[in-house]
Formats: sequence, structure tokens, C-alpha cells
Amino acid sequence: MFREHPQLSNICIDYIKQAHRIAEATVPLMQEVIECAKRLPDDPVSKPLIQYMKKHIAEEMNHDEWYVNDLDKLNISREDIFSQMPSPNMAALIGSQSYWIKHHHPVAFMGYMTALETNPPTEDYVNNLINASGLPKAGFDTLMMHAKIDISHKKDIIDVLNSLPLTEQHFEIIEISAFQTFRYIALIMEDICKVAPFKVSA
Repeated sequence: MFREHPQLSNICIDYIKQAHRIAEATVPLMQEVIECAKRLPDDPVSKPLIQYMKKHIAEEMNHDEWYVNDLDKLNISREDIFSQMPSPNMAALIGSQSYWIKHHHPVAFMGYMTALETNPPTEDYVNNLINASGLPKAGFDTLMMHAKIDISHKKDIIDVLNSLPLTEQHFEIIEISAFQTFRYIALIMEDICKVAPFKVSA
């Protein structure tokens, strides 16, 4: 487990940086969902999907800046955050969603949201990271906030999925999107741990 990594403090900082990258892309992706769903007025999924995205945009607005503020409390400057090139796996995670939204069906984004928000880190998990890393608690404020609010987001997502008049085609792209999201999140976590390799004693 990466929580037992001897360089956990560095890993936690990079973890928060990656959470920022995801947050920074979330609202623009949801805006793409709305614009593309508007082009499918005859699809019964479009109207409720647009309504939910408008609601969720309001809930997710400015979370990227909250992560920037948290990183500042960990002595990571804004320049350091934005000068670091996003990894290929991060680009693939976000880029694949944009492609499916624009070129297949905007409901694909529900798979991404299901993967990211229906199994959020718990408050205990975040507290364990804080204690094990030795980093200032204030640097984890946004992670802790998500541990609390994503419980209600999980219910909202499940309720929306259950209410949408989904076809087999819709189900297929949602499922593929979710599995793809899990895959790239796992690869991003591997990237984070590779940056701070274990030191093996002689």
C-alpha cells in the first residue's frame, strides 16, 4: 500500500496535484456534455442529462482552486503546479472522455463520474494520510471535503442513472467509460509512486 511508502509525504503532495488536474478538467467536461446533449434533442436521455450536469457544475465549481490553495499550505507554489506537464495517463483519462462526449454520446461521462464519485476516499482514509505523512492537516482540506460531500454525490449519480431511459448502447458506453476511468486512475497512482521509489536498505 502506498500509505506505507517511506516517501509518503512526497506521494501525498503529488496525489493532491493529480486531484487538482482532475478537478480542473471536470467542469469543462460537464460543459461539453451539455453542449453535445443539446445537439441530440430527440434522445430522451439528453434533457435529464443536461439538468443533472447544470446542477453538478454548480457543486463542482472552483474545486480546482481549492486544491491550489491546499497545495500552497504545503509550500507548493502555483507556478510549480501549472508548470508541471500533465502525465500521458492523465491526458488519456481526460482526453478519452472528451472524445466519447463529442464523438459518440455525452452520456459516456456518467461512467467517468460513477468511477470517481461513487467510491470516494473516506474521512478515516484521509486522516490516516495526514497522520502517516506528517504534512499539515490544512493541505488536505479539499480531499476531506470530498470525503464528506461525495457521499451525497454518490446517491445523486445512482438516482440519475436509475432514472435515465438508457438503451443498451447507452449502458455500453457508460460501462466502458467507467472501466477506462478505473484503469487510468490506477496508472496515475502507479506514476505517482514511481516518482518516489522505495529505498532498499543494503
